[in-house]
Amino acid sequence: MNFAGGHRVDLFHNREDIIRSVANYFQAFHWQPGLPTHFAVRVAAPATELDALLRPDLVPSFSAAELAAHGVLLDADAAQFPGPLALVQLQNGDAPEQYVAATANFYAVTRYNWSSYYAMAVLELGQAVQEARAQPGKAASVPK
Repeated sequence: MNFAGGHRVDLFHNREDIIRSVANYFQAFHWQPGLPTHFAVRVAAPATELDALLRPDLVPSFSAAELAAHGVLLDADAAQFPGPLALVQLQNGDAPEQYVAATANFYAVTRYNWSSYYAMAVLELGQAVQEARAQPGKAASVPK
């Protein structure tokens, strides 16, 4: 039975089914409403430290203080974050790599597709949609 009371879930034509399906997915993977997904960070760690910080991959495994002690430069919000974080490296072709400190909500997004690039694309698209909805008639810009 679908969420609208019909007999089949219709993820192609029924908006309510689509939204509830996504909500069920996030709930199953412990999405925490209000929790940020990630923080932009800069890395000044030597390669040996960086390897150790990247080893857990997408699994939040470090406190903000642990990341900072190993050369990750956090902004004030990230430095005060109370939960575990994962250092995620995003390579950008010829441009310098980008780093984020990912939270459990970032990890929840990656349960559908393990790629950190997928998660960033989904999150940036969601942000662009939210901005567009907040300002009808104005085109949203998608971050590069």
